[in-house]
Amino acid sequence: MDMNRRRFLIGSGATAAAALLAACGGGSKGSSSSSSGGGSGSKASGSLELFTYDDTSTSPKVQQVLSAFKSSGGPSVTLDTLPGSGAAVYPGKLRTEMLAGKAPDVFRMWGGSIAKPFVDTRQVIDLAPYYSKYGWDTKLTTANISDLTYNNVKYGVPLYSAAVGIWYRTDLLAKAGSAVPKSFADVETLNAALKKAGVQPWLAGGKYGWYVMRFFEWFLEHTAGPAKHDQLRNLQTSWDTPEVVDAFGILKKWADQKWLPDGVMGLDPTQVEAQFAGGRGAMALDGQWIERTLVDQKVPTSKYDTIIPPTDQSDLRFSGFTEGYFIARQSKNPDEAAKLIDFFTQASSQKTLGNAYSPVKAVPASPAYPGTGKWKTWQSQYKHYVIQDQSLSTALANAYFSIQSDVVQGKQTPAAAATAMQKAAAAAPKS
Repeated sequence: MDMNRRRFLIGSGATAAAALLAACGGGSKGSSSSSSGGGSGSKASGSLELFTYDDTSTSPKVQQVLSAFKSSGGPSVTLDTLPGSGAAVYPGKLRTEMLAGKAPDVFRMWGGSIAKPFVDTRQVIDLAPYYSKYGWDTKLTTANISDLTYNNVKYGVPLYSAAVGIWYRTDLLAKAGSAVPKSFADVETLNAALKKAGVQPWLAGGKYGWYVMRFFEWFLEHTAGPAKHDQLRNLQTSWDTPEVVDAFGILKKWADQKWLPDGVMGLDPTQVEAQFAGGRGAMALDGQWIERTLVDQKVPTSKYDTIIPPTDQSDLRFSGFTEGYFIARQSKNPDEAAKLIDFFTQASSQKTLGNAYSPVKAVPASPAYPGTGKWKTWQSQYKHYVIQDQSLSTALANAYFSIQSDVVQGKQTPAAAATAMQKAAAAAPKS
């Protein structure tokens, strides 16, 4: 299952426009609609409706789970999907359906700032009674539950989790005669050694902003530490501080030293996985989904590995995000909807889905994906901070994307960037 939802965060231009036109065509929510009861796809009386953004490769697996749910005694479920739409289109389409009084019973959504508007407008229900009834607190990873908790209320059930870490080519590190880094200073020493050996240290694509964002939030975790990093993300302190200046300074240094690819802000981030599989760079700051490409390209597991990015902080954390299911307040069958969600938390359902990024504790790691298996363990052992384009508002994240681009290209100093970030934060809506 391709979890790289960053590919779909292109919020403007032809891609989003085309997706929106496709979404608005016809009378259904998405371009794919089917029923676990074998009907025409329209929701029958007493049945449920599930709305997701699963694509043509994953929606048949979801349909298998829905069929199994009905066979187990549950009601039939109509599956509607809006594949390929991502956060640029999908939430807006869902909001339109809700305003029209046609909300699905259950829907899939990213956590953080993307799901928050549905919480703020009371479009979803408090799932605490169902957490108690089905024991979801013990079935699911605590950190991922937290990502779908707002004001101490559990509104969502996590079913997909992702973590951004360092994926490295063991063969290219060996070429530079370098060891796996254990500290942030080790990483910079490795960068220099790789460059000297004629190996591109990092692969990255700055087009659309989100890939280079991953580096900055890592640097900020290093310079500010977990507590202040969280205060910055939550707009509880000023961004115009030495720690932010230092983080922007590291970003500028890495660009100037060409540790990031030359002209990085103009490069396509969707090409990084294939480039890494092809050995065109030593490291990538990516999620578990990159291993799917490595396996598909038949890269031997001996040639790559993964680590948590060193931060030199006693509380080691990494960037991550969570996706899960929510129950719409408009649902006339919330108890059956909760039963459906619980069915998805079963290990057998997760196996049917082939969900390598499952926060369900009972799901074992796949031997075919050893790196992903490491991250499943680490996600239960370490905390994560919510990735920046989900923890910041869309407006503030977009402002940051522009600021980071100016820093990388030398149009703005790190100190000026910190000041600009605070100005953007001060103008951001408070909730």
